[in-house]
Amino acid sequence: MTKQHPAWSPYDNNGGTCVAIAGADYCVTAADTRMSTGYSILSRDYSKIIKLADKCVMASSGFQADVKALQKLLAARHLIYQHQHNKQMSCPAMGQLLSNTLYYKRFFPYYSFNVLGGLDNEVFKFFFFSFLVIVKFLFLFHFREGLCLHI
Repeated sequence: MTKQHPAWSPYDNNGGTCVAIAGADYCVTAADTRMSTGYSILSRDYSKIIKLADKCVMASSGFQADVKALQKLLAARHLIYQHQHNKQMSCPAMGQLLSNTLYYKRFFPYYSFNVLGGLDNEVFKFFFFSFLVIVKFLFLFHFREGLCLHI
């Protein structure tokens, strides 16, 4: 008789919904504030949105430990960029950095679903990028991510 062990996974989906809309002269990003696991609510006031640069924000849902690790890494790389170039990173550059970071971790990926939005400094247009877990990089004008996909 063999003993059965429960399946273990290093990932957990802490839920969450992130939405983004961009127009000619505006951009809006929103996310819920509830963090849960299974049927347990861990927090009701947890923000899923972070300001990465003066004109760039990122909203993330998924496994919140991976989200925090990804946010810390992007903030550190943005600080290095600021020291080397004496200016803020543009939103398309931040999008490329996020895409490269997610691709680098493709074999043991960050379990986060990200939408990055802001103002492009060169053409003064508002936009959003969506990032799937591994490689996909999409330029969009509206987007939703997380548990709201089934609605």
